[in-house]
Order: sequence, then C-alpha cells, then structure tokens
Amino acid sequence: MRMKLKSLAFCMLVAAATLAIAPARAAAPESNKDIVVAFFRMMFQDRDIDEAVRRYVGPGYTQHNPYMQDGIEPMVDFFPAYFEQHPQSVVEIKRVIAEGDLVMIHNLWRDSPEDRGQAVVDIFRVENGKIVEHWDVSQEIPENPANQNGMF
Repeated sequence: MRMKLKSLAFCMLVAAATLAIAPARAAAPESNKDIVVAFFRMMFQDRDIDEAVRRYVGPGYTQHNPYMQDGIEPMVDFFPAYFEQHPQSVVEIKRVIAEGDLVMIHNLWRDSPEDRGQAVVDIFRVENGKIVEHWDVSQEIPENPANQNGMF
C-alpha cells in the first residue's frame, strides 16, 4: 500500500509539473512558418491588407519582384485596386516549406474561378517575427500540358 501511495504521489507531482510548464509552451512565439501563413491568408484570402501588413511585415521590407518597389506602401497601394478589378480572384495554398528564416508558399493564383491560373512560389524571409523580404516566381498553367502530372 505504501508503494502505491508513493507511486501515486510521484504521478501527481509529474502531472503538476507538466501543467506548470504548459502555459509557457502556449505563450511561445509563433514560428516563421506560422507568421508567413497567417500573413498570406490575411493578405490574399481575407483581403485585410492593412492589418496583414501592420501585423506581419517589417518596416524595411525588401521586394525582389521586379514589378514592385521596396517597402510596405507599394503593397498597400497595389492590392486593393487589384482585388477591386478581380473580385473573384482566388489564391489556394498548396504547400508550405520552411527552413530557418525562409518560408516558401507554393500556391495557385487565379484571377477568377474560370481562370486556369498560375502556379506561384512565394518565398519570404522572416526576421524578429516580421516578414522583411520577398521573392516570387510564377508560371501560367497551360491548357495542354506535355504531361498529366499537374502543377501541384
């Protein structure tokens, strides 16, 4: 009986210790992958551009897309007009890969539901919990591909 009480006391001690450290885990900072996916969804799926930029993008944002200037303002200026011109545009995340400070989102971008769209790879660099750099590459989805493997 004494051994069972000691074993029960030990189990209760372990459970209490586990509960004591659980809040610390819950309060851990978001991973770079979580930050980028939350930004991407808020920006391109929810279309809450101002909040996405305010919450997730650093002030020294560097843009490698040759059609966009550096900084936050070009994004904030461009995307409301784009979404107004393409109210049915759809962006689907197909896969997300993260390594260190880089996060890649492979996505299907369509201007409308009927559009075959583009296969896009967006690459983001995260520093101190903020997106600070972006690259992207895209290719049109052909009507008659040379194989049946699909783009995703």
